[in-house]
Amino acid sequence: MKYSSIVIGAGLSGLCCALLLARSGRKVLVVEQHRSPGPVVSGFKRGGICFDSGFHYAGGLGEGGPLLPLLRHLGLMQKIQIFPYDPKGFDLLRVASSGREFALPVGFENIKEYLVGQFPQAAQQIELFLGELAENWRNFPYLNLDVDWTDFGLESVHGCSLRERLEAFSAWPELQGLLSMHSLLYGVSPDTTPLNLNAQVAGSYFHSVHGIAGGGRRLIDALLELLVEAGVEVRCKADVSQILTESGSVSGVRLKSGEELLATEVIATLNPSQLPDLLPAGVLRPAYQKRLKALRQTPSAYILFARSQEPLEFLRGRNFFVQHQAGIFSTEVDLPLEERSFYLAGADQGDSGAIHGLIGIVPADYSEVSGWSQSGRTRPSEYQSWKQQISGRLLQMFYRNCPQLPQLELLELATPLTLADYSRATDGAIYGVGRCLGQYNPHPATRLPGLFLAGQAVTAPGLMGSMVSSYLACGSILGHEKLRGELRECR
Repeated sequence: MKYSSIVIGAGLSGLCCALLLARSGRKVLVVEQHRSPGPVVSGFKRGGICFDSGFHYAGGLGEGGPLLPLLRHLGLMQKIQIFPYDPKGFDLLRVASSGREFALPVGFENIKEYLVGQFPQAAQQIELFLGELAENWRNFPYLNLDVDWTDFGLESVHGCSLRERLEAFSAWPELQGLLSMHSLLYGVSPDTTPLNLNAQVAGSYFHSVHGIAGGGRRLIDALLELLVEAGVEVRCKADVSQILTESGSVSGVRLKSGEELLATEVIATLNPSQLPDLLPAGVLRPAYQKRLKALRQTPSAYILFARSQEPLEFLRGRNFFVQHQAGIFSTEVDLPLEERSFYLAGADQGDSGAIHGLIGIVPADYSEVSGWSQSGRTRPSEYQSWKQQISGRLLQMFYRNCPQLPQLELLELATPLTLADYSRATDGAIYGVGRCLGQYNPHPATRLPGLFLAGQAVTAPGLMGSMVSSYLACGSILGHEKLRGELRECR
């Protein structure tokens, strides 16, 4: 079968790429190894509760936010319903050692007023830091549509780390925690976090915070509806074994079934470290292949899903971050489990119904489960017993550090093995490849004609990062100014 474009992966970035290409008149096929599209983002249902596993909330969706033109351009705003998070405290931080809690309001000015009120002696430094964040968080292609494309220089992977920048607040460790807690949402240690990465993620939330009614499942369903309208074919249970080349250019893909699908354009949304294994020997330059293989992955995680008989109203329109000791947040996994930072969110939000589902995310290392890596999807009883033990420890940690929590019923626990199964990320990396100081992440356009990359490794994690990566990849094919011009009409 001959197509114009083949997209590998039916996650957010892959589906957005397919839609953009199809609307340009291309015949597009999306191939996905799992049995349904959006395996990570769609979430699942347990105990009558819909749980999100790969999407929780989005920044930059408020009035004037840079994510709105992208959603309008794709046609998603006509198919989804967004709702604002609590303007007085969309993210809460609790320092376990002291029991102190802080709540970040929505909006840069509101955050500045709150932080200065809490830490008046740091007023000047707070104003400077937030000013830098407000100025730089959207200074990225497709987020800032007013800057000429040629003015976006090559990305710098050198400079000051988030930890180094936050040393200015060393007299106020709780303030350091508030300004670094979003590192849990991109999985890179503040020691190696570039300031532009933190600005892009944290700054989007400081601007505005929204959820999507129906969560990630509704987002994927909406994209699939748009893809049907655009004539895109989506094939699941279609695992790619090789990207085909001919005369030095991409010519299609071969599935593990042996079927060959032909196209002159292939967009791969997989973890870039896996790309060399899909290409014939000698196609990639040795230096580039080595760089892809050496890309640093983010940590993995334990993700606990539980149900409460009592409503979890303290999590309505907000999330709960916990750190053991005040100071710069740690995403490290070499700490004892009970001393790791973690994040709690309420499930099934977006309507007037009570919240009964809890999602808890705790950083983890693949080595903690690697002994069962060859056991297949049907894990042995030893693994199941170990999961019960870890689940119990996590629940006790949540109870101890969050007095607001009522008694919970465990419904499911995802481990690094689970994440590796569903995302195919190396060692179950929760956010895939990290964006670290000193590391050159791959660009959307490769030196192999016809091969392009999209996904969070190209830009940043989250809804915004996934979507921007799609526009970068498709802009490399269709023309960046063409797409940016269309987006300007959607503001």
